[in-house]
Amino acid sequence: MKTFAAMKRLVVLILFAATLAACKKSQTMTLPVPGNKITGKWTINSVTVIPRDSTGKAINNGAVYPEPSYYYFQFNSDNTWAESLSPDPNSGIGEAGNYILHADTSFTLINVNLPSSPVECKITSLTDKSFVFTHQKATLFNGITPGYLEYIFDLKK
Repeated sequence: MKTFAAMKRLVVLILFAATLAACKKSQTMTLPVPGNKITGKWTINSVTVIPRDSTGKAINNGAVYPEPSYYYFQFNSDNTWAESLSPDPNSGIGEAGNYILHADTSFTLINVNLPSSPVECKITSLTDKSFVFTHQKATLFNGITPGYLEYIFDLKK
């Protein structure tokens, strides 16, 4: 049973990493946003995944995945970001790229490692110690029915 739970968590994290994937051949210069409150190292406390139908209605309550204390996002004042999913930050397990902050309400993640689209994220809560953001990814349930997976990231400093 623990192996199944571990595999399920790994699949969710791989799917998340794929959703953050976006390729840009040239670096985009972005200016730091004054008062950028998302800068810093944020530990990923949990990721909630909620399946939604094509109208956006939740199919069920979803699942909450508590994460190890070494999973984190690093948002830098130069508008770069990194995600680490390993106890060894030099292991290469994670993602990185640039981000564009749209006030304190949303931001765009641009992953420089994999070809895809930028990921639009909505900030639902942001304090000095807590940061919650969401994003949605289109999917096909059972390979047929269109819908979305909503990812909710609960981060702590």
